[in-house]
Amino acid sequence: MRSLSSLMRSLKRSLQRTLTTGTLAALCVSTPFSMAAEPVTTTATSTTSVASPSLKTYEARYEARAMGLSATAYRTLQLIEGEIYQLQNSLTLTLFGADVGSVTETSRFLWQASDLTPLQYSYEQTGISDRSERVEFDWNNNVAQSSQDGESWSLPLQHGIMDKLSYSTRLGRDISERGMSEVSYNIIDAEDIDVHVYRVAAEEVLSTPAGNLNTVRIERVRREGSSRSTTVWLAKDWDYLLVRLEQINGSRTTELSLESATVNGEPLTGL
Repeated sequence: MRSLSSLMRSLKRSLQRTLTTGTLAALCVSTPFSMAAEPVTTTATSTTSVASPSLKTYEARYEARAMGLSATAYRTLQLIEGEIYQLQNSLTLTLFGADVGSVTETSRFLWQASDLTPLQYSYEQTGISDRSERVEFDWNNNVAQSSQDGESWSLPLQHGIMDKLSYSTRLGRDISERGMSEVSYNIIDAEDIDVHVYRVAAEEVLSTPAGNLNTVRIERVRREGSSRSTTVWLAKDWDYLLVRLEQINGSRTTELSLESATVNGEPLTGL
């Protein structure tokens, strides 16, 4: 039988692999996949323009699972002031009652006339493995100041470029209001501007602790033959709140499942 210290070392290595391979970053509903930058394009099933109200704020709790580990994650959207919103993901891993790692990812953006303009992005990972990212969007000078773990870059800005978190809000709106079946976004990732393409795959009823929910299943479009896949389910009746995420990277699978939520102060309930 292995000693307790040996077991602890094994658990520590497992946690470190989890934290350093992007498992916690999956909570952001983004899986960086470098591609050459290209203009934002969209394929719509309807071109009718529909005016939208302000975004609905929410607080949601999820169970995150990866590599045999599980943790509770939180996702919130708050109105800060005027038309400025803050979207945040957070998660803390604990082992035998002690915190061993945490992630907080935050995006502040302006929402006007159904258009999203990112203002600031940050990602902080602490514990067994430390990592830090930040993007400041200077729209007056059309420049983004991006930094990651001590390195920094200046990137040119144009309308439509977003950060790795705020685009998930844009995704729900493009599907619900514009009737788009496929969308692509230019997203800043360190010194690069990557392209993420998503396609509506189906509408499904998912069973959750809060009850059955009408959802739309969306899949990330990747290069042919890729061993990676990302699938998300958004709640159609609850302002396209994230219900489930499944990310596969080779033999590793990461899952995020909704446990409970309030939307505009109303508890989320099933059908």
